[in-house]
Amino acid sequence: MRGLPNTDEGMEVKVPENVEVNVEQPPDWLPDGWIMEVKRGDDGIPYQYFVSPVSGARFMMKAEVLDYLFSEMDEHWIESKKSAESISFLSVHEWLPKGWLLEIRAGGEKMDKMFKFYVYPALGVRLMSKQDVLLYVKEMKINVCDTNGQCNTDTRDNILADVEFNPPELPRGWVKEIVYRKTKEGIRKDSYITDPVSHYTFRTMAAALRYLETGEVTKRQFIQKTSVHDLYSFEKSADLHESLRKRLTEKGKDAKRPTSSPKPRGSTLKKKNKCCDQTSYRTEDMDTDSSTDSVSSEHQNIRIESVKSKRGKPSSSDTIKRPRGRPPKVAGTNGWNTKKARTKREFKQHNS
Repeated sequence: MRGLPNTDEGMEVKVPENVEVNVEQPPDWLPDGWIMEVKRGDDGIPYQYFVSPVSGARFMMKAEVLDYLFSEMDEHWIESKKSAESISFLSVHEWLPKGWLLEIRAGGEKMDKMFKFYVYPALGVRLMSKQDVLLYVKEMKINVCDTNGQCNTDTRDNILADVEFNPPELPRGWVKEIVYRKTKEGIRKDSYITDPVSHYTFRTMAAALRYLETGEVTKRQFIQKTSVHDLYSFEKSADLHESLRKRLTEKGKDAKRPTSSPKPRGSTLKKKNKCCDQTSYRTEDMDTDSSTDSVSSEHQNIRIESVKSKRGKPSSSDTIKRPRGRPPKVAGTNGWNTKKARTKREFKQHNS
């Protein structure tokens, strides 16, 4: 691998050995400092790539380069780098090799402690200190993680989070946190990606990249009360933070759902009931007052029982839906009011 230095930022842009650099004269529109690569494909046709000296982003078309420049993505990379240097949590772990993660586990006799480990997921290596990691990288020696029985590393039930520094496709200084939570269905994993400049947290990589390109802030972006930079800024172990205790408690999928769905004040709700094969419609006023939202399950059961007890007895407040059109003709039992009977009666009276 050959690197072309960037005098502005002191960074190196890696260029593959099979790439011919500056075989042709770069176009006049290409900004200063950008690199033009020419790579020949299997068919022998040369392909041009334009590489940013700051982020290393590669493009094939002029329009893509111009869009990238107008998005000010390089400025985001430079600003993120400066912010990362001022955050102690990031600068302290700058030595961590690429591909390694921080693993945070709960431990202690009462599960009131949290422990930090350095993990290399590709080979399943887990170490406890910076010296152990550097020794493994240099000599491939693994020291045993000794916590004096305070933290169990043979299970995944006590994992609180995995922390990744400088995720791919994002500027330097960004942090990706994978949070583990216990539920009745098992262990749930949630992603949180934090920007070192604005401290906004994003739930997906696509949302983070969209923010870098457009700078738009949506409702799904938020700032954590306790940032990832402060939460895990300890050496080997520390007291379990209050915000992490609930991750060890089992919760179902419906644990956070309210008992009743909120409705706008003064709105109406139509309920369709069936009583004795008759359809009735009842209109009830729904109010979102705090007393309505805090209805207990006991009150709901009483209401359900009262509705069941009224089946077969339509109340006076219910409006019965009657069939439309003229009622069917009902024949009399004695035949006195029929047309034929009236004709016979008039004939007898005339003859008499």
